[in-house]
Amino acid sequence: MYNKRNNLDIETHTRQTNSISLVFQVEYRVDSCGMDHKEGNGCVDVMKTSLPLQTGGYVIYGVAHQHSGGIGSTLYGQDGRVICSSIPKYGNGNEAGNESGYIVGMSTCYPKPGSMKIMDGETLTLESNYNSTKEHTGVMGLFYILVAEQLPYQHLRHSTRSSFFMDSNNMLLDS
Repeated sequence: MYNKRNNLDIETHTRQTNSISLVFQVEYRVDSCGMDHKEGNGCVDVMKTSLPLQTGGYVIYGVAHQHSGGIGSTLYGQDGRVICSSIPKYGNGNEAGNESGYIVGMSTCYPKPGSMKIMDGETLTLESNYNSTKEHTGVMGLFYILVAEQLPYQHLRHSTRSSFFMDSNNMLLDS
């Protein structure tokens, strides 16, 4: 079951990027899927958003950011290929950096140099998944990628860092 959300009630920000104005939701709420869908029965909240990356290049690093309840995020290229999937690691102790029930790390992607290219203007899609057996507030679905415009063996060495934010006005909900 995919949880349907009507209230995305935390703050909304606007960011100007090369004459394109983006409005994005920094935090949102995941509602509980209800009593008939408990652990193991598909209680997953899926949020998707798409955004064009004005300047493409070669992906050299990627990682998602999620809060407790997160079960992973995937960044897709326009053709549906997986650019990077990032899975949370939950703590299992009491000490700092290993707090039980909290995300203490996310898996990262380091594609082989030159193997993952994003074209100029390519539309990327972010999918962020949360366990919705209970309500979670203040969750996030962010994805960070580091894109090199040229490969190291080419003459120009330059990289740009991009952040991919959930867009509360252009969300696609699966059902």
